[in-house]
Amino acid sequence: MADDQVESEVTQRDQFDNDDVGISETLVREAVQNSLDASVGDPPVRVTFRFETPETISAEFFRTLFERQLTHAKAAGLELDSLDFDAPSALVIEDFGTSGLTGSTQEKDDDNFSDFWRRHGKSHKSGKSRGRWGLGKLVYSISSRLGVFFGVTERAGDITQHLMGQTVLNVVRTEDAVYLPHAYFCDINNPEDHFKRIPVPIQDESIVDEFSSNFGLKRAGHPGLSVVIPFPGEQFTVESMIGSAIDNYFFPIITGQLVLAFDDVEINSDNVRELAHTHATDRFHHVDIDTLFDFIEEFYKAEQTELLVMKPSWQDDKVLDEDDFDPDDLIGLRDTFARGEMIGVHLPVTLKPKEKDNIESHFHVYIKRPPDLQRGLDLYVRGGLTLPGESKFRDRRALGALIAEEEQICGFLGDAENAAHTLWTSHTEKLNKNWRGSQTTVTLIKKAVVQLYDLLAEVTEEKSEDALLNFFWFDQPDTGRDRRRTSPREPNSVPRLTPPPSLFSINKVQSGFTLAGTDALSEEDLPCELKIEVAYDTSRGNPFSRYSTLDFRAGRGGNVEISTKSKVSVISTKGNSWQFSIEELPFRMTIKGFDANRDLRIRTSPS
Repeated sequence: MADDQVESEVTQRDQFDNDDVGISETLVREAVQNSLDASVGDPPVRVTFRFETPETISAEFFRTLFERQLTHAKAAGLELDSLDFDAPSALVIEDFGTSGLTGSTQEKDDDNFSDFWRRHGKSHKSGKSRGRWGLGKLVYSISSRLGVFFGVTERAGDITQHLMGQTVLNVVRTEDAVYLPHAYFCDINNPEDHFKRIPVPIQDESIVDEFSSNFGLKRAGHPGLSVVIPFPGEQFTVESMIGSAIDNYFFPIITGQLVLAFDDVEINSDNVRELAHTHATDRFHHVDIDTLFDFIEEFYKAEQTELLVMKPSWQDDKVLDEDDFDPDDLIGLRDTFARGEMIGVHLPVTLKPKEKDNIESHFHVYIKRPPDLQRGLDLYVRGGLTLPGESKFRDRRALGALIAEEEQICGFLGDAENAAHTLWTSHTEKLNKNWRGSQTTVTLIKKAVVQLYDLLAEVTEEKSEDALLNFFWFDQPDTGRDRRRTSPREPNSVPRLTPPPSLFSINKVQSGFTLAGTDALSEEDLPCELKIEVAYDTSRGNPFSRYSTLDFRAGRGGNVEISTKSKVSVISTKGNSWQFSIEELPFRMTIKGFDANRDLRIRTSPS
């Protein structure tokens, strides 16, 4: 690296391997997402994952691939002593029914080949494309204990197989030079011209053939992309990846858009139910698998004419409520919902691109309450990609789905997604750059499922007078008066009090907890100040009164760490309490560093 260049570390690794999502799940999600984006329009896309072992890989050839990389990997802090180069292994991911990496291989352009190999943190995907941030491919190098991955692509009309590799390490400093994180396994065009030199695929066909043979690639004559990850981490197992795949991609699998294979196990629309029961029950513990899959099949096959088409004016007051429905239509919908039948609504939405005319688009919402459902689940799907972080139903006893398939709304919602593509947020850089009034529109779309459910359930929600009898009760004092009464007295009318919805949710993580805003926390509440107090639980007495600085300590010199994923400022810290100012949504913070063997008591209050 020249002295006039900016030294920059790769800081995004934690986005793909953290408390919320592990690296194995992220790899499956990213690889399949990229393949679906490259579909040639004749479903299903097929993606295979398999482990190659010493029986197929030549140890001698394997070593030659890393002759110049190992010194840098060690200098970057990777632990390589446990790697046995006499017993090489690799995870191979291949897709079929896709276009491969399109665009020029010899010069930088705005197409997929350059985006994949020559850019970091920038993408030209739009519309229904599932990836947007240009960061996802980082997961391939993170997944390798060598920090390396290779790719071979073949394109329609181009019989050449294009091989390149990339390593992504921390900045490496030696006595003679400083090396930037990214380096290639490739040939170089214009090597002597500092401004025109560019990495290009390996030109020697014998190397490409030997590489494909060693790793068992099935690319010849089949357009698509093959990714090879040498020495994958120990957390990558067939069992865990099958569970992750079903959890993240059950929607396109059920609807026939996607087929997956993990070694000898194929997942398709015919067997996904069976495999979900054997490999992913822990991921669907909150809802019956068959009930959920029946719901998806039902609304996917439903005729569009069966949908109730809303008027565009439903957007005017920023909420889906009774005023948006014809009274007779609403009565009919509630009756249908009460019978346990599916409701489908077509919702038009106006999108406002900057420096362009408004665009009229739409999305669909489906609601159903099966008779024996104990706990609800809501799905949010953009172009076949599910966003698990958007789930809001919690105690709402129904199944719901928001389906966005039209090109323009997929483009808008894609710009609203976080880097991991798990939820929509109203404050992304792409939203602010590309759209007007985006914050209001994102919120309007996100809340439509919950608002429709609340409308439908208003007159059908079951009530139990004795629901809390086992939790709150007292013995009636014996005054003797009741024994003389011959007829019952009419009970006094006591007004029912509905507690306000909680603004925050707390979830346990290893050695700490996360605090996040709920749907009840809106932009109108900001900025708001919040006080958090924490103590170890005790068998008797008030845990907060029994707190000691020997337990843990907040603030400077303390052993508790705070990380946030939003604009939050710490106003003050003292002992076991923190005072924060929350300035934007979505709000989420993690506080860790407590004794993992002790239970925590946490209380929050406005400050």
